[in-house]
Amino acid sequence: MLCAGTAGASAQSAAPLSLDPNIAAQGTALVVAADETVLWRNGEWAGSLVFALPRGTRLDPAARRERCTATQAARATCPQDSVIGFGRYVADVSGFLMPGGDTQLIWSLAAYLGPPARRGDAASVMVSSTLLSADSFAALLAPALGTSVPTVATTTGRLVRRRSGAYGLELRFTQLPATLRVAAPITAKPTRLELSLSAVRRIRQNFIRRYKIRTLSGYEIKKIPDHRLVGHDLLRTPRSCRSSWPYELRVGFPDGVRRSTGTFPCTKAF
Repeated sequence: MLCAGTAGASAQSAAPLSLDPNIAAQGTALVVAADETVLWRNGEWAGSLVFALPRGTRLDPAARRERCTATQAARATCPQDSVIGFGRYVADVSGFLMPGGDTQLIWSLAAYLGPPARRGDAASVMVSSTLLSADSFAALLAPALGTSVPTVATTTGRLVRRRSGAYGLELRFTQLPATLRVAAPITAKPTRLELSLSAVRRIRQNFIRRYKIRTLSGYEIKKIPDHRLVGHDLLRTPRSCRSSWPYELRVGFPDGVRRSTGTFPCTKAF
């Protein structure tokens, strides 16, 4: 079942994803800013999330020297040189006191570049979430909720290059960073997902410069060792810009997939 969302995610004040900076042919960061209009529907938490970026968006896994495996992410031992981003995830909880009771649960997010999760994928994104003030939550709120809340969790996203269509690169998650199930009259819903992904790596490339020099006995070639720094950006914007780039967002719910499309502004390279 496919449910068409309103173009441009009009229920939100801004696009749920963008590239920043938004200058054509430049290194950039993927910025996700999804609110409850994306993550929550008819009393159900979102399941899968797919962020599709405009055709021409380029991914370079060489932007990180190391990779974080699923095992390392679960043990919170990802290499520092695999870090590619950060963010936060928020859920609102209410009705746990008689009467009333309102609070927010906030997880900090750390993102790492991982190896391809499936054959044909470009790479993966390991997102580790850590509940802030976990000790206070366990002592004060957990007994009132009567359910367990993930204090540390890992979510894996797939980076997939699309061969055709308006979109060239997708980031696919099969689940949210954390999900909280509570019984009435308590309610819990996700209200904010913020994630920024980027990385830059400069690699020294040695080469030889050759100069033709005149001497008393004629000309000879002098070889001078030199080097250059080659830049690798995890993400680069498309080379062309016609005032805006398109995006697509697909969110999975128990009753089907909600799809929304829109655009965000871009600027031509100077």
